[in-house]
Amino acid sequence: MMISNHSGLLGMANQEIRDAIDAFVAGRRAERRLPALLERTDAMLSELETLNLMEVRRIPAPLRSALTALVADLPFDYTPALGPRPSPTAAIEVVFSIQAGIFNLMYGTEPSDQLMEVAS
Repeated sequence: MMISNHSGLLGMANQEIRDAIDAFVAGRRAERRLPALLERTDAMLSELETLNLMEVRRIPAPLRSALTALVADLPFDYTPALGPRPSPTAAIEVVFSIQAGIFNLMYGTEPSDQLMEVAS
């Protein structure tokens, strides 16, 4: 009887350890998710700004697909106000809006609010 009780306690302890490890891993993954999304938006902005400077009228299909994938990966609901063939300027506005949402999740405030506090 002592062995089965001991096994039960060990089993419970092992389960608690597994649960703690799972929670730690999930937390680490979440911590890295928002910075990774910001990196994607920064790269996308660079491409869009280049297209804008080149006076390209419509963003190419691969960039539209990347923007669609980015929106799908967001940890919040967001529906971009873009037509089927957006201009680089329109896409830039959407990406800035996405970044505002990411910053809000990361810091609990809009980036413009933080800048106002620093400027005061």
